[in-house]
Amino acid sequence: MPLWPSRSEKVKLLQRVALFEGLSSRQLAQVARLVDEVNVAAGKRLAMAGQTGRELFVIVEGRALARTPRGRTVQLGPGQFFGEMSLLDGGPRSATVEASTPMRLLVIGYREFWQLLAESPLIAKQIMRVLSNRLREADAAFSPCS
Repeated sequence: MPLWPSRSEKVKLLQRVALFEGLSSRQLAQVARLVDEVNVAAGKRLAMAGQTGRELFVIVEGRALARTPRGRTVQLGPGQFFGEMSLLDGGPRSATVEASTPMRLLVIGYREFWQLLAESPLIAKQIMRVLSNRLREADAAFSPCS
């Protein structure tokens, strides 16, 4: 796998992530300073349903499979993210996520995430808007009225 990107390249990667949609380059640079870069092998379990999660994952390269306890599966790929629910509410993970291929990830830990939200209310507002939209979309997909 290629070398990890510089901070300006991380900003470009983060621009393509729905969670950070609408953030300015300066705000994205704040986020880029807080993320860790991680390489994982295919087959690596990244999250386990029912366990507490302490990080948010953003997929740079590769694919993962998310499985809920109810049997629903979702393929995740570059630009997608997971782990935000446990990070926000401290509750258990809602799905088990396993790398289907080798992956490059950006990872934001609990402390860094909450530090970011505390220091930048505008970033917090935008992230909450994106997460709310994601919840509405998921609710609509499973609603008998849709």
